[in-house]
Formats: sequence, structure tokens, C-alpha cells
Amino acid sequence: MNVDDAILTLKERKASKILLQLPDGLKPEAFDLFNKFSQNFNVIISSQSFYGACDIGNMEVYKDVDYIVQLGHSEIPNIKYTKPVIFIEYYYKLVELNDNVFSTLKENGIKNVGLLSSIQYYKEMGYVKAKLENLGYNVIIGKVDGRMKYPGQVLGCNFSAAHSIAEEVDAYLLVSTGLFHGIGAQLSTDKPVYILDLNQRSINNIQPEIDKFLRKRYARIEPAIDARKFAIVIDTKIGQYRKKLAYSIYNKVKKLGKDAVIVTADNVNPVDFQNLMCDAVVFTGCPRVSIDDEDKFSMPVLTPIEFEQLFGFKSNNKYMMDEIVGVDTYSPIR
Repeated sequence: MNVDDAILTLKERKASKILLQLPDGLKPEAFDLFNKFSQNFNVIISSQSFYGACDIGNMEVYKDVDYIVQLGHSEIPNIKYTKPVIFIEYYYKLVELNDNVFSTLKENGIKNVGLLSSIQYYKEMGYVKAKLENLGYNVIIGKVDGRMKYPGQVLGCNFSAAHSIAEEVDAYLLVSTGLFHGIGAQLSTDKPVYILDLNQRSINNIQPEIDKFLRKRYARIEPAIDARKFAIVIDTKIGQYRKKLAYSIYNKVKKLGKDAVIVTADNVNPVDFQNLMCDAVVFTGCPRVSIDDEDKFSMPVLTPIEFEQLFGFKSNNKYMMDEIVGVDTYSPIR
């Protein structure tokens, strides 16, 4: 759906007041979008950062609007949104690639390629699939679970597309930029993961980054073994709300003879946890908080899986990425 389609849909549904959510990268377009939508509706733009289709903001912001219009992401099908949301997916322009870009795959003896993509590069994935098949590769795009909208699509917290074809591929090729999705994909599978970096027009093996990531991550979470006071965080974002998991972790902390509190958070502020005087945090929302923001905290911040592995509740010695398959329906915290 594009902007014009969204406006037409909103008119057909007799919307009056809408909230526009723009990722930071699209906020320079705020004035043009505001002017376009305000020809037909009362419009307000959220200035807050948000983290994808899992995050439609605080209810105090959107309670008085008819619809939320979110740009840049695709719907998460298994979320029961508390307000109607229209998603306008944003795709980067197609990048032409020479055949020699894919020589790395041939050099490493890869014939069966599992193709993955983040949503912004999803159209590019179709182009890459055709290129690979013309070069003689067998290309497989995985099925996804209820949290994902498109085959082959990955989120930073969900790699079901990779799991579904793990036995059929020699390696994965992720069409994206940056490292986060690639690191997550590699940690969720035993097969090699390569990133097709469209900015550099090159293919890179993610394994060297994995080694650095794991050294840093283990060093960061290891001190939690001596923690006495744990803060167990329930993220109130609609697509990250795992209250049942938080209480499960709470009970495990108590079984260890340690102290714990249940806290809620929307946008996580490290100072809040300093004020709690806790020794460690287990964050049940987006794993990017624990991983990307680890250096902002004065104490270890663990994902639920990291906590369970560190304290022996899971026996698997291989580091496991925290993946979100489904979330709880909003209910009172009790």
C-alpha cells in the first residue's frame, strides 16, 4: 500500500483523525506527508521514535484518533492491535548488481542458497533470486510463522524463514545492510550466513562478526551470575508484551534464592534501573535493547534465553538468540 492507497482506504472507512508514525529515516518527509494527509483528515505526527510494527506507541498518544498510519514496516499478522493500523511499506530503490558480486558463493562451494531479507529490501530479494537462478544456483525462500507477513522476511527477533529451510540449504544470503539481522540469522542457525550489502555491492561472511559479538556478549552477561537483585522487565509495546514469560523468569529467579521485582517499561531508560539499585536486568521485550544498548547500562541486561542458559535452566551450550514468536494479549499486571 502506498500513500495514495492509504488515503483512499481511510476515506472509505470514514476516518477523521489519524496519527502518523514515521521512522527516524523518513522524518525529513514529515511536512510533505502531513500536508498530503491533512487535506482529508485531522493529522498529528508522533515525534517519538518507534521500533517497527511491534510498536504503535503509548495509548495516551493514539487513544483519540481513528487510525494509526505507520510508514516503513509491514504488519505483524499475529498481533491484535488495540487501534486500527494501516501500514505503508517502504522499499529502497533497486540496486543493479554485476554477476561477479556473487562469486564468493561459488568460491565457497555453495549451490543451495537460502534467501532472506529485511522488509526494506524485500523487492530487491526478488531481483537477487532471479540473478542467482540465472547463475545456476538453487534458491530457496523459507516459509514464515504467524509473526511475519512475507516468505523469506526476517526481523531482528524472528528468523522463522531461516529455520524452515535449514535442512535444504548450504548457506543463507541475507539481502540487507548493517549487521544486526545478519548476526541474528547466524546465531539462529548452524549454516553459514552471508550478507549482501547493497551499499557496498559486496557479499560478506558474517562469522568474523559473530566471534566478536560472542566474546563481548559473554563478558557482558557473565557478572549476572553473582547478582542478588534482579529487575524483570515487561515491555508494554503491543508487539513485545510477554507478561507470562516475565513471570516465568521471576519464579526462576526466586527459585535460585535471589530477589526480584517485576517492572514495566515502554522506552527503556538505563537511569531507571540504576535508581532501582538492581544488580541485573532481564528484559523480555525486543532483544535489541539487551544487545544494542548494553553499553548504556551499568549492570548486565540479559535476554530471557541468556538468563536461562547462564543459570542452567536450558542445557544447550550454544548461544541462542532470543526470538519472539508470539506475544500476550494486553491484560492487567497482576
